Amino acid sequence: MKNIFKQIISDFHESEVKIWKERDINIPLDTKKIISIIWPRRSWKSYLLFNTINKLLKDLIEKTNIVYINFEDERINIDGSELQIIIDAYLELYIDKELENTYFFFDEIQNIIGWEKFVRRLYDNITTNIFITWSNAKLLSKEIATSLRWRSLTFEVLPLSFDEFLRFKDQKINYHSTIWKANILNLQKEYITWWWFPEIINFENDLKIKTLQEYFDVMLYNDIIERYKVKDVSLLKNFVKQLIQTTTKEYSINKIWNNLKSLWFKFDKNILYNFIDYLDTIYFWKSLSKFDYSLSKQTLKKFYIFDNGFLNAISFSFSDNYWKLLENAVFIELYREFWEDVFFLKNGSETDFVINKKENLVYQVCYDLNNENYQREIDGCVDAMDKFKLKKAILISFEQEENIVIDWMSIEVLPFYKWVL
Repeated sequence: MKNIFKQIISDFHESEVKIWKERDINIPLDTKKIISIIWPRRSWKSYLLFNTINKLLKDLIEKTNIVYINFEDERINIDGSELQIIIDAYLELYIDKELENTYFFFDEIQNIIGWEKFVRRLYDNITTNIFITWSNAKLLSKEIATSLRWRSLTFEVLPLSFDEFLRFKDQKINYHSTIWKANILNLQKEYITWWWFPEIINFENDLKIKTLQEYFDVMLYNDIIERYKVKDVSLLKNFVKQLIQTTTKEYSINKIWNNLKSLWFKFDKNILYNFIDYLDTIYFWKSLSKFDYSLSKQTLKKFYIFDNGFLNAISFSFSDNYWKLLENAVFIELYREFWEDVFFLKNGSETDFVINKKENLVYQVCYDLNNENYQREIDGCVDAMDKFKLKKAILISFEQEENIVIDWMSIEVLPFYKWVL
């Protein structure tokens, strides 16, 4: 096994580290903490390691001072008690190296049973320069913090933002260009329809659908069915499809339960609550609570999915539902910045999003503001501004832009691309 690790280490040192498109996530190099990186499958979290390695090389760190191991390599067949072989193999290759100045990058380390003790010992006794990626399918965020005894900083990697999407498309932002303004709406539509996974950006639509369906199957089987020993696979699949239909709406487990019973499924309703927890752990979806100062009254929930592409790949009814796709896109951008501080509001009318922080914020989403929906959307903004004593709200549309003044309040209407960029 030692010779295999020597080969893996040597091959890495002799290979060129590919430079990938930069993400907006900045992985720090000198925190004196173990850096762990997590997020959904296929969001290219591993390539953040390679970009981080390239930053070290630019800082004139010798490549031989960097050890990169991908534990999905089929040649690696050990448990945690044997991981010391990595250190031994490295020192035999580079006998004069000082380990405290060596950087260790461990990709998908959760594949090794008992890895935690080795990493803790490496951190406590040898070097603090440790970077790991891991799949939440096998290890949850709270579990890694416990496993590493709070020695780590965890970075959760979302799929592409719109800014990153444009970067991956090699599209520069130029508000003064007539051609750019004409093109940006097409790119915006593509983004909210197919979204985030870097691999599919330049695929044809048929191939995008097929790829996303395969992503979904892998997430379902590997990350839920295997991890949680789900026995009724058909029930789980039908539950997910039922749940997806409620995207951006308040959802009712009782209603979904009755719908599934009408399909001749027989099961305990509590199983559905378990399914919801499973989907949350793999970053497939997020529930949004109704805002109330009392936690006990935050009972109403709305559902948003972490990738619009799944909406189209799993449920074709969303292909022309651009208002839902836009609202879901806005939610993820708000979640990206504000995390658990995002709520919806029912205060006479309904407001899509309110941010509960020291300075509250109000956001409404309307794909096309017109005579039929104008009063409803404006009332949602006004009621929320009145509740929080705010002077301004933002209404995010697909392409409209104006400023609406009502008494002492103003509503800024912005197209999605201007708001998000």
